[in-house]
Amino acid sequence: MERYLFGTTKNGERIELVTLTNEVAELKVMTRGATIVSFKPFGVDIVGGYDSLEGYEADTGSYQGATVGRVANRIADASFTMDGAMYMLTANDNGNTLHGGEGFSFRNWRIDDLTEDSVTLGYFSKDGEDGFPSGVYAKVTYTLFGSSVMIEYSAIPDGKTPIAMTNHSYFNLDGFGGVIDDHIMTIYADSYTEVGDKLIPTGVRPSVEGTPFDFRTPKKIGEDFGKGVDGYDHNFILCPKFSKEFFNFSLPLAASVTNGELTLNVYTDQPGVQFYTGNFLGGEPNFRGGVKRIKHGAFCLETQTEPNCINHGIGFYDLGDFYEHVTVYEVVKA
Repeated sequence: MERYLFGTTKNGERIELVTLTNEVAELKVMTRGATIVSFKPFGVDIVGGYDSLEGYEADTGSYQGATVGRVANRIADASFTMDGAMYMLTANDNGNTLHGGEGFSFRNWRIDDLTEDSVTLGYFSKDGEDGFPSGVYAKVTYTLFGSSVMIEYSAIPDGKTPIAMTNHSYFNLDGFGGVIDDHIMTIYADSYTEVGDKLIPTGVRPSVEGTPFDFRTPKKIGEDFGKGVDGYDHNFILCPKFSKEFFNFSLPLAASVTNGELTLNVYTDQPGVQFYTGNFLGGEPNFRGGVKRIKHGAFCLETQTEPNCINHGIGFYDLGDFYEHVTVYEVVKA
C-alpha cells in the first residue's frame, strides 16, 4: 500500500492517491471524487483514466472512475418534489440534473481509514449543496481482494433527502485504444427502462425480448449497432439467476462481459444497472499514455436504482436511516 500526493487542484486542494497491490492486481484510488484512477488485474489496466490530476480537472463531463451522487443518473427538469415542496437542482444535462449536478464526483473526499487491502473515503455534503435538502455524510470503501474490487457505499443523512450512489468506471478488457464492440456481454435482465430524447424515462419498461436490448444470451456489444441503436445508455432491470458470497455479503450476478481472455463479472445488491457504451467519448483530454478517447472505446456498468427514481418516490432517507449499497467487480481469466 502506498499513499502520496497526486496533485493540487486549481483551487489549491491537495489530492491524494492510494495504491493497493497484491499478487495479481493493482488498484489506484484518488481522493478527488473518491475515484478509481486505474484497476490492473493480471497486468492489464482495464479502467480508463488520466496521467495527471490536470486531466481529471479538464474532463468535466465523463466522470471517469468517479463516485457519483448525491443521486446518480438523470433527474428530470432538474427538480423533484418531497413532502409537498419542490426542490430545484443544478441543471447540467439538457435542462436535467445528471449525477447530482456538480455532485460528489468533483469534491475532495478525505481518507478515513487505510489498510493494506482497503481504503475508506468520506465526504460531508452540506444542506443545500446542488439544491438537495439536508446534510449527508457519505462513505465509500474500496477493497482489493485477488483480482476483484468490492465497493461498499454508505450514507447517513441529518434530515430527509434522496440518496442513490454509484461508480462510473469505464472498462475496456483489451486495455484502451480500440472499441469494445466485440466484447461479449451478458446482462441478467428481462426488461429495461425506456427513455425519451433527453434520456429521461418514459414510464414504460418493455421486455427485452426481440429487441437490441436482449443480452440474456451472450452476444457482442456491437452486434445490433445500426439496427435501431447506435450504442447503449440504458438502465436494465435485473432478474439475476446466480449469486455469490463475498465476505459477509451474498450478491446477485448482474452482468458478465468477456473479451476471450478476461471476464468481468458484476455482482450487486441494486435492482438495476446502467449499461453505457461511451457514446459521447471523444476529444481531449487523452487517456493515460496519450491514448485517444473514442466513441465506443469503453463501457460502464453502473449499479443503481433507476433514472429519475426520486420523482417516483424512490430513494428517500430520513434522520435515523442508513443508506448502503454493495457492488463487486470481479475479474477472472476466461
